[in-house]
Amino acid sequence: MIVCAATAGELAAFPSETGGITRVVSGVGVPATLATLIPLCEKSPPDSILNIGIAGAYPDSGIRIGDIVYGTEDIYGDIGFELPHEPGFRSITDSDFGAFYTIYPLPLSSLPLSETSAESLTDLRVHFGRGCTVNSCTGTMATGLRRAQQFHAVFETMEGAAVAQVGQSYLIPTGQIRAISNIAGDRDMQPENIRLAIGNLKRFLSVLFT
Repeated sequence: MIVCAATAGELAAFPSETGGITRVVSGVGVPATLATLIPLCEKSPPDSILNIGIAGAYPDSGIRIGDIVYGTEDIYGDIGFELPHEPGFRSITDSDFGAFYTIYPLPLSSLPLSETSAESLTDLRVHFGRGCTVNSCTGTMATGLRRAQQFHAVFETMEGAAVAQVGQSYLIPTGQIRAISNIAGDRDMQPENIRLAIGNLKRFLSVLFT
């Protein structure tokens, strides 16, 4: 299994004593993630990929800072074009030149977590839902509400769909587990919330893998 995260701090949440794991810092964002994972899968395809890290929860999702979210599928949220009228932004999949995205949203597997095992972790709130991957993080409430509504997503990252795309391309089961460090609305990144999210993610993964 490859376990990947955008940063070393996020990757450190995965239990160090777990064997048979290739740990990879993929870098922040879609381009870095693809550039890191594709050569690894070309050289020696893993049996599975797990993407971990922190994420933002969309307003009105019912997900709070510190909660754990498990991605069921992922979607690119800012590849497309802008219109001078409503709805403003349109996804590339709404156009004739979006034919490349034949399987969309990008599926994520239940590896390594089932809802039954999630429910046993009663000290942490665990959610399942669609992720939205963006190149530019949400910074206003209007953008957060629009992305949540347009893409039916509950959380936002900068890498999830890229990892799912690699998994789809190489027929590798791929999962995503994130901890919420902020609300994807009016931008307010507080260090204590990041620490809480990383701490909860570490505890959660320790239950799953040790």
